Amino acid sequence: MALNEHEQRVLAELERGLYADDEQLARRMQKAAAQTEERQKQSSAAKRIAGILIAVAGLGVILVGAIIHWPWMGAAGFVITLTGLALATGALSKPSDEGVSFGKPNKTAPSGGQAKPKTPKSYQDRIQSLNDFFEDKWHRRGL
Repeated sequence: MALNEHEQRVLAELERGLYADDEQLARRMQKAAAQTEERQKQSSAAKRIAGILIAVAGLGVILVGAIIHWPWMGAAGFVITLTGLALATGALSKPSDEGVSFGKPNKTAPSGGQAKPKTPKSYQDRIQSLNDFFEDKWHRRGL
C-alpha cells in the first residue's frame, strides 16, 4: 500500500530528525544497506553454484539408476536434477524486498506526486522483452 503525500513528508521528516540526532546510527544504516546489496549478490551466486552441483548430482543418480536397472532411482535422479536446475535459475527463490531503503532516498518517486508502486513484470512481458532482444541481435547481424 502506497503512502500518501502527507505521510511521505512526515516519514521523511522523522527520518531526517533521527539522522540529525544520531549520526552514528545513520552511518551504520547506510553501511548496512551497502552490505545488503553485496550479500544479495553473494547469495545469488551461492544459490547458482549449489543448484548446479545438485543438478550434476541428480544426473549421477540417473546414471547409477540406469546402470543397475532401478527405474525408481532414475526417476528420483530426474527430480533431483530438476530441483537443482530450478534452484540455479532462481525459480525457487522468494522475491526480494524492493521497498526497503535503509536511509537511501527513493529515486523512483516523482518529485511532485505520490510514489508509483513498482509492479513486477508479468510472464508475457518478460517473454516479449526476450523476443525483442533476440530479434534485435538477429537484425544487427544483417541476416
